[in-house]
Amino acid sequence: MKLVSVKQMRELDRQAIAAGIAGEQLMERAGRGAHREICRWLPTIEPHHRQRISVLVGKGNNGGDACVVARLLAQGKEFVPSLYSVCPINELDGDARRMAEKLPASVPIIVCPEHLPADALAADCVIVDGLLGTGFSGPPRPPYNYMIEQVNAARRPVAALDLPSGLNGDTGEAADGLAVRADLTVTMGLPKTGLFTAGGRPFCGRLRVVDIGLPDSAVAGAGSAGEVDFIGDIAPLLTRRPVDSHKNTFGRVLVVAGSPLYIGAPILTARGAQAGGAGLVTMAVPEGLWTDTAAPPLPAALIVRQLPSENNGCFGASCRKELEKLLGLADTVVFGPGVGTEPTTAETMKLILQKGRPTVIDADGLNLLAAHSDRFQGLLGNSILTPHPGEMTRLLRAFDLPSKPEGGRIEQAGSLARASQAMVVLKGAATVVANAQDEFWINSSGSSALASGGTGDVLAGLIAGLLAGGKKPADAARIAVFWHGLAAEINDLGETCFTADHLPKHLAKALKLITPFA
Repeated sequence: MKLVSVKQMRELDRQAIAAGIAGEQLMERAGRGAHREICRWLPTIEPHHRQRISVLVGKGNNGGDACVVARLLAQGKEFVPSLYSVCPINELDGDARRMAEKLPASVPIIVCPEHLPADALAADCVIVDGLLGTGFSGPPRPPYNYMIEQVNAARRPVAALDLPSGLNGDTGEAADGLAVRADLTVTMGLPKTGLFTAGGRPFCGRLRVVDIGLPDSAVAGAGSAGEVDFIGDIAPLLTRRPVDSHKNTFGRVLVVAGSPLYIGAPILTARGAQAGGAGLVTMAVPEGLWTDTAAPPLPAALIVRQLPSENNGCFGASCRKELEKLLGLADTVVFGPGVGTEPTTAETMKLILQKGRPTVIDADGLNLLAAHSDRFQGLLGNSILTPHPGEMTRLLRAFDLPSKPEGGRIEQAGSLARASQAMVVLKGAATVVANAQDEFWINSSGSSALASGGTGDVLAGLIAGLLAGGKKPADAARIAVFWHGLAAEINDLGETCFTADHLPKHLAKALKLITPFA
């Protein structure tokens, strides 16, 4: 899906109206779509925190969208929303005023020309933020600045319409640091660039986009700052598994991982590969990694091979003969989680890459690449690199690339992809997938639940499982990144208590949301 500027979105709205779609109709579609996404989000909030809904309405079109949401919530009868408007509804303009006039009498309208009353922010309230939209720029002025401060101080669940109020739609900047901190942002038509900048993403929470029926020809002709993956972009990449398939249909993944310091990393990676649909997963670990009394529980369907290791428990020269046999049976390889950074392990990594199998390189594999980049020249063209920001900094330095290019994370990922000829998955909020052909995709899913050790190991395995099943590298990376992020969003444990061990179960739930073919 195209990523657009505020100006481009405004032009698309103009073209839609010129094509015969009334502005009121566009607003109705925006509000209906936002209502649908809010209703999907509400069950994720504990019931005692969502007894009531406060809908905050500003003077612009964003306020009109909020009025549609309030009307539909009232019609649903589960909630009677209260509407808090910065002005009397007869002072709203155009389409927004017409939407306000459609509100049923059951919806209380409280005019708040200065501050929000305490009742609007009570402990049992969910907030719908319709104060400021894309037409806003600069520091919020009264009463908006006061209201934004109140919303943030109240720390209630917040769903923002189009943009969190106070956020610049192009730059993602919050003037004076003042913008609503939303838990869900439902953006209209197409995603705006400001939602995906390093400054803007932390204000947005979960991101959803609403189709408002823009003419296809107008969208096709619009400029774009890149591509963003939402569920509608990922679902077509997942196809029905053949009825007559068997375990060899979906390939064999070899996970080469682990060391005495990181005994769980290979298990998390292997479970990710299994969740990704690989027909067979073999886990190769250094011999003696676990004792009989201290072995962690392993998936019953997992094949485990313990390879001879060096004295420090690393993958050294002694393992390579047996490793070559395993490589001969593998369709896809994951190398790196928890393997350590001994120089002899770098030679083992080189052996794997020389076999030419599609290889996902993660964690210590990336650190080895950064430390010994000269050893791997010409060997990375069939690889997917999955760095987090710290690993990315080391890789950029190793390849003599700018650590802070003008294009930010997108240019970081693209420059490393071009220099290495590998696919790059730069992890973090708004993960970037880039290839050596200057194509890139920004991920819209994810949450801070992924900010714990081991979640990246699961992602590496998930990518490998999709590769083994026949997905193209870019498709495998995009699917895995979005799917992985969505699993974190829908988890039922909260963002603090969720760990990598919980991911596989939630991956199964997330897949069913993406496609009926799961």
